[in-house]
Parts: sequence; C-alpha cells; structure tokens
Amino acid sequence: MPYTKLTVPMTIAWDSKPNRKHFLKYLIDSNKFQTIVEVGVRDGRTMFHLLQNCNSIQKYYAIDTNIDSFYNDKIKEVYKSKLIAINGSSHDVHHKIEDASCDLIFIDADHSYPAVKQDIINYRPKLKPGGILSGHDIDFPGVNQAVNEMLENYDVGPNNVWFVQ
Repeated sequence: MPYTKLTVPMTIAWDSKPNRKHFLKYLIDSNKFQTIVEVGVRDGRTMFHLLQNCNSIQKYYAIDTNIDSFYNDKIKEVYKSKLIAINGSSHDVHHKIEDASCDLIFIDADHSYPAVKQDIINYRPKLKPGGILSGHDIDFPGVNQAVNEMLENYDVGPNNVWFVQ
C-alpha cells in the first residue's frame, strides 16, 4: 500500500521563508530563548542554522541515534559547551535533560505514532513555563495522530511545523 501524507493547513499567518529553520529562528529570537532541545538531528542542518543565527542560544541539546553524522572534533571546538550532543534513542536519553530547564523543544525523530507520543510524554516536562513544544511533519499520519491525541490546542506553521506554548 503506498504511503500518502496528509494535507494540513497552516493556522498562523507566515509570509517569510517557508523552511522550518527560519520559523524556529523566529520563535527563538522573538522569545529570546536560551536553551533548545532538538530530538532527531540527522545531519544537523536545522541545528547549525539556529546555532549560527540565534544570538540568544546558550545551550543546545542535540539528540540523535548517530551523532557522528554532525558531531566531530571541529564542531566540538567551534561550539564548545554550547552544543551538547547526546547519542542514543530519544526514549532512552530524555533523563539526561533536567525537567523545567528548556525554552524550546523540537521533535523530529521517529515519525511513528507510538514514538512521537512517547517523545511528547518524555520531553514536555523538560519545558520551562512559557516554553514551546514543537515538532516537524504534522502531515505524517503517525505524527498527526500523536499530536492530536496528546495536545489539546496547537498551531501549524510553515513546512508542517506544529507547536504549542
């Protein structure tokens, strides 16, 4: 059976660049967020964009099952203690981040319903009051089902980014 994505309209007005990294930069800059968690980093494109362009970021947790794809000696030298790469499954390493310590959490790892649901359960307590829980690919059926089940109200931004404060 062929896989099809859902059509999910944006719920906010956005007329800037449609890629998620630009929207996340906007959220970080407009709120002066300092501590970011990205769950599912892959090659680090979003992470590096945010680290290079958001002056308020003091700490960036990058969680992935293969940090070697973005984290090496050169990157360690450039970002020093600002970038904390955590190797492992998001379900196994969430305890390495203190509860109520993060301003923005961006979930973009395993897109299956049970995985996204568990990521929301595990990472939502990591948010400070007023923080934003967000993720990518609300148009994927598993992501959509988990977000709709776990979050009462959320918005959809460009590039299928979902978020709730």
